Amino acid sequence: MDKNNFDGVRIGLALIVTLSHIGSLTQLPEFRFLEVVFNSNFAVKGFFAISGFLVTKSYLSSKSLGNYIEKRARRIYPGYLCVILFCLLIGTITTHLPLTEFFLSGQTWRYLASNLVFLNFLQPGLPGALEQNALPALNGSLWTIKIEVMLYACVPFMVYLARKSHPALMFLVLYLASVAWVYYFRYQYEGAQAAELARQFPGQLAYFCTGALLATVPVLMQHLRWLALATLIGLFAISSPYARLLLDPIAYAVIVIFLSTSACRDLNLGKFGDVSYGIYLYHFPIAQLLIAKGAFALAPWISLFATVALTWAAAWLSWHYIEQPWLKRRLHTLEGTPSTV
Repeated sequence: MDKNNFDGVRIGLALIVTLSHIGSLTQLPEFRFLEVVFNSNFAVKGFFAISGFLVTKSYLSSKSLGNYIEKRARRIYPGYLCVILFCLLIGTITTHLPLTEFFLSGQTWRYLASNLVFLNFLQPGLPGALEQNALPALNGSLWTIKIEVMLYACVPFMVYLARKSHPALMFLVLYLASVAWVYYFRYQYEGAQAAELARQFPGQLAYFCTGALLATVPVLMQHLRWLALATLIGLFAISSPYARLLLDPIAYAVIVIFLSTSACRDLNLGKFGDVSYGIYLYHFPIAQLLIAKGAFALAPWISLFATVALTWAAAWLSWHYIEQPWLKRRLHTLEGTPSTV
């Protein structure tokens, strides 16, 4: 792939999620603006679009289906496993229970069993841990990882369908199905979990498959600058929530892919390593730990900068000592991150 700015855009999106979550987790008046200025929903959707673009390219360059699965597992699981264990450590630091009772608790083992297979929602917390925090979950960012894995599984079928019919037709069917899912749970379904269900799979598929379409149709990339401008104008001009359901996935995907492939290509933030995944994984538990220990109550702004600094350090260490070594056996290629987050 030619020179690009994927690393820079992904780091930016990960930092947006970090700052937004600090605002919501601390519940401090001085940080309320963070949730307004930094839109974590936009960042997560941008991640899914970039992932669709890069993971589809990764699949097309894979020697076999098994090779593709191995590459995805090598990229996502080592870092994910380590953050699950890191959250378990935070649980032991913050629980009010004796450690013997903590480790014998069914909740602890349910946390490990469910989180290790990407089902964080089944047991997001640990017994006696973070009980004084506004949200007792160890890592609320992990909800996107299971969706990312499901989207990885969709890629071989998407490519197969595109080859059997036409990429544009495959894209249209999946795109409309995804938008219909979001529409139903946002405007028709009145259950208590409507908002949560709307953002689950396949609600994020429209962003992912738009990225995949851009990866497989070269003529679209040739006109990407104008597509980005047109969709950006559309975002400002269209206020109807129903029209935005149709426009947003295309607009977000086109804009982040444009920024990643055509803007600031000489920035070279990749010199720090591919740290965006680590930032996404570690910021939430680090913030929760500092909140639990009273750091934010004592010195809010120092704690904010400490959270960002510690998150960056954890992400750097994760990339250089956990994630990258698992990838060293294969030619390093650009690959997508969640998530997420």
